[in-house]
Amino acid sequence: MNAVSKLQYGSRFGEEVKKIARSSLSVVSTSSDVELASTKYSRWFSAEDGTPEPMATSSRKFKTITANMALAEVAAATRENLSILGEDANDLFRSRLPSGHRMRRTVRSSLLPGIPHLGTCKFGEVVTDRGQDGYAVTQMFIANFDGDLDTSDGAGFYKPISRDFGQMFYGVHIIVDRFGNPLGFDRGRGENGIAFKTRDVTKALYSIASASTGLSIEALVGRAATARKAAAR
Repeated sequence: MNAVSKLQYGSRFGEEVKKIARSSLSVVSTSSDVELASTKYSRWFSAEDGTPEPMATSSRKFKTITANMALAEVAAATRENLSILGEDANDLFRSRLPSGHRMRRTVRSSLLPGIPHLGTCKFGEVVTDRGQDGYAVTQMFIANFDGDLDTSDGAGFYKPISRDFGQMFYGVHIIVDRFGNPLGFDRGRGENGIAFKTRDVTKALYSIASASTGLSIEALVGRAATARKAAAR
């Protein structure tokens, strides 16, 4: 079975997102992070509060991809579907971020070179520093594959572990000019320019909240613990 014939975003990728999300929550449910997290964080994908979870609804909007499509059609549909996923990811994270956060919506999808069914979507960014000639920016992404990231000169940035579907969230520190054009990775920040990379939505939330508020992850975890204790009284 070739990669294209396996692509059915409406019934396959949408379900895969929900499966991975539930798996992530079950894994962290035994960790201290969940004990410290506020109740609404632990309800992201269960919709216990009656609010539809954005990513769980993405599959209803995905454009179907079939085995008889030309590669250009697959690529166009994938870009459209990734944009939908990025919009839903932005809605999800923004609704859970602390008040006063500085993450702004910016949705832009792209494909992996030579792999028309895999790609990423930028769904938010935070300006962290302003200079005379440019800005330091942290950008947030969601990808429909699992893999590593390499910011070394001459290296291909994306290193997928396979051509199968997966999911990961990641953030990148970059420098842009006054017009928003990227000038390169800000390798002096994070891990050689990588702010975070995870398949765990809770860890992604804390990383995004830290970047968008300037607070440390430890401080945010402490606030969540305080809120949880107050709610339990």
